[in-house]
Amino acid sequence: MRARCPVCGLVFEREPGYFTGAMYASYFIGLFVTLPAWLWLLLAGAPFGTIAGAAFVLVGLVTPAAFHYSRVAWMQIDAYFNPMTFADDAGE
Repeated sequence: MRARCPVCGLVFEREPGYFTGAMYASYFIGLFVTLPAWLWLLLAGAPFGTIAGAAFVLVGLVTPAAFHYSRVAWMQIDAYFNPMTFADDAGE
């Protein structure tokens, strides 16, 4: 991950442990992306092993994208609730 945005100069790493909250965003992104597949399998009467296997495969495929988008989502949430912490980057 870059330290700063090459266009606007925004500092991505705000402080040590800043992206800990992004783990929760990643969890919810993964949950909502994979939920339709395992609900469909569950309602179709698939055996538990098939549902678990499909869930593991889907989570493995979704995790790389969810990792990056969860960081973006976390920064957006932070910018919404703490806009002044991002205004400090403009002067640097």
